[in-house]
Amino acid sequence: MVGRRSGRLTQFTQTDEARAGLDAARTMWRRWLIWFREPHFLEKTSLCTGAAMVVTLIIMPPDSPLQMLFALGWLVLVAMVPFAPRTLCIIGPVLCLIASAMPHPGWWTAGDFLLMASFLCIGYTLPRWPAIGMQVGYAVLDAIGTAWFAFPSLGGGLIRGVIEALNDINRQSMAEDGMTIATHAEAALPQYALVVFVATLALDLMVLGFLRVFGTAFRRTVEADARAERTELLLGRITREQELAHVIHDSVANDMSTIAMLAWRAKAMDNDTELLDAIYARSHHALDRVHEVIDVLNGKRELEDLRTGAVGASDISDVAIGADHAVGHADMGGTAETESVASVASAADRIPIDAHIEKYVEDQDRAMSMLGLHGVSRLNAVPGVMVSAAVQRAVMGLLEEIYANIVRHCALEDQSDDGVGRTLNDAEPAYSLFIDITQEGIRINEINMIADESQTLVHKHRQGRGLTMQRATIEALGGILNTSAQDGAWTLGAEIPLA
Repeated sequence: MVGRRSGRLTQFTQTDEARAGLDAARTMWRRWLIWFREPHFLEKTSLCTGAAMVVTLIIMPPDSPLQMLFALGWLVLVAMVPFAPRTLCIIGPVLCLIASAMPHPGWWTAGDFLLMASFLCIGYTLPRWPAIGMQVGYAVLDAIGTAWFAFPSLGGGLIRGVIEALNDINRQSMAEDGMTIATHAEAALPQYALVVFVATLALDLMVLGFLRVFGTAFRRTVEADARAERTELLLGRITREQELAHVIHDSVANDMSTIAMLAWRAKAMDNDTELLDAIYARSHHALDRVHEVIDVLNGKRELEDLRTGAVGASDISDVAIGADHAVGHADMGGTAETESVASVASAADRIPIDAHIEKYVEDQDRAMSMLGLHGVSRLNAVPGVMVSAAVQRAVMGLLEEIYANIVRHCALEDQSDDGVGRTLNDAEPAYSLFIDITQEGIRINEINMIADESQTLVHKHRQGRGLTMQRATIEALGGILNTSAQDGAWTLGAEIPLA
């Protein structure tokens, strides 16, 4: 029994090792595929050219030690392409021309593989006109060496072979007619050298031009990818700045408007303790939000954390209107406030949207009452509707903007001697807010009377673009936001789909 168990353990161990080896091989293969799919043009040029040289060495081994030395030298230079591309762009064609002028010519002496890699590299690394100059210069020198000095050349050898083949065909045809011509094309063709020069020059320009253009195309692709990446980074930066501006507007601007309104109301009251507590709490919340934005700008905090906290932060500011919360601020300081924001934000993701909106509206209505703006809010909701974080942020951001605009633009109450407020039109509430939540979407409608600018708290102050940002956010989710001002009444209607 012990022997069987030992054998099974050994078998299992071998199986695990084999699986581990296969997993490692698969991982390496995936990494290589990822690397190969990326540009890496110079590295791929070196790798493919070197592989082609090795295969050619196996199929056509060098005839002599000198040929083998040349082959190894070309292989080393090809391997250096990714490390010194500009240097090899110059010395590669020059070395090929020098090697073709040496005695004992052969296949491995000419360095055709290095020549192809060099012109791919020239197209990739050099500007347009220097690359064209290298191409034309090499083609002219190679054609001259081939035509008048019989230097070995891949293009020149092909041209000579074609001319010799045509001469053989012509000689055989004339032999059938009883005529004879020279066996070699050089003797039979009066302008043989000129024909070889022109044909070799044209062939070199085409082949080398193709390699150069191929390398240039890859360079432009890499440059386009780099521009796209920079554009994406720029767009990301702009989007990030817009979202930070959104956070500042939704939270800080709302708090500042409320603080200013509370201070204005406190001037007409004998017992202003509750209002002062509310001002204290609101100012702390605004300061905390500013610090959060500064932390994001300094890289100490992620923007996603700020997005998550933006929904719950509204509850913190509104609960803070009470005096008890103001005392808590004095005891716990800014750190406790930040922790509270995070905890409420986390809880908001775990509760239905209707409960979250109901609590927020109740807190804001209480805040509006303290400001002397008595309105009506109605919530009709299907219980337990859950929404995504993006929809939740859009809904809560719009509600915050609605209440902020009520503070800024709604008609203020007249003040009597006893400090009791009366709306400008006692028959109607200062504002009316209706929220319908269904399984398909959320509909929000709000109406309030618009006062003359001189009768509002924010007269002579610059107005923001909060609704414009809210409209962009809602439309990005497939919803709509419409606003209108008619007959002294402001009307807002929004529909936000849940899907």
